[in-house]
Amino acid sequence: MLAEPGRPRFARAVPSGVRMIPLAEASRLNANRMVRGAADRGRRFPRLPIELQGALKGPRPREVRLLDLSATGCLTRATAALDAGAILDLEVALPGGPWSSKVRVSSCALDGTVASSEGPRYLLGLEFLGLSVQDADVLRRFLAEEQRRRSADAPAH
Repeated sequence: MLAEPGRPRFARAVPSGVRMIPLAEASRLNANRMVRGAADRGRRFPRLPIELQGALKGPRPREVRLLDLSATGCLTRATAALDAGAILDLEVALPGGPWSSKVRVSSCALDGTVASSEGPRYLLGLEFLGLSVQDADVLRRFLAEEQRRRSADAPAH
């Protein structure tokens, strides 16, 4: 099977809603820009780069790794693609204890920056849905404390 000029050949079918990026291009890209595009300037709720374990609960539960977090959503790395618009439950192991939220998959892209012998990895943009006041406060406090901790740990110039 020949690929169209300028388009890569793929060994298997790509799930609908997943954007394919040639590996040579993906290795030069920041994983966050592959999914989101613009930087955080002017965002009402800035993203905080983070490394946290989480799990998506639904018809087929799966483990995820949070790569960034904000008051309104997060970016995760997963072993399977999910359709944009899918609604799931996200459980995250915050340092203060478990935290959960309903989420909507806002984007899904093949993560070309991770080489894995276990198969492809996907970047999932997740939007938090209907957070209770208490859950939103727990999340905002965690983000504020983590930001303060990082500012205190930053070396002075």
